[in-house]
Amino acid sequence: MLSYADVELKARHSSYHQVQVDELYSFVGSKKKKVWILYAYCGQTKEILALAMEKRIKKIVKDLFERLKGIQVNFWFTDAWKAFKEVFPVENHLIGKRFTKAIEGVNTSLRNACKRLIRRTTAFSKKMTIHWCAVKSVMVSRNLKASYI
Repeated sequence: MLSYADVELKARHSSYHQVQVDELYSFVGSKKKKVWILYAYCGQTKEILALAMEKRIKKIVKDLFERLKGIQVNFWFTDAWKAFKEVFPVENHLIGKRFTKAIEGVNTSLRNACKRLIRRTTAFSKKMTIHWCAVKSVMVSRNLKASYI
């Protein structure tokens, strides 16, 4: 039987031309405990490459960047959060909302697929490990769906 621990986000390729990185938040335990979900997405292949969850601090960006170490990326697209500017390499980092339109649409799709990610909800995990597994399994499931185009 497959357990949540066995579910992993794995990139299909070793190299990507453009990768978008964005964050969204949800709650664990109560509405007072906001958790930020940071993930990398490739618009060309429509896959989520990596995921990190924590407080909205520079450490979460470093953690995500570390998870993507084995992947060669030509361009990083992010919004103007200061932590992105400090972690991603300056020479191939493009900043602006016009570069992150695709991942913003994925945020909406993820919120629709997982009730725990809806901003105004009473459904949230009591423990971080359960939240991690729920969000990761939604992302893995999204990656496994065949494209309709």
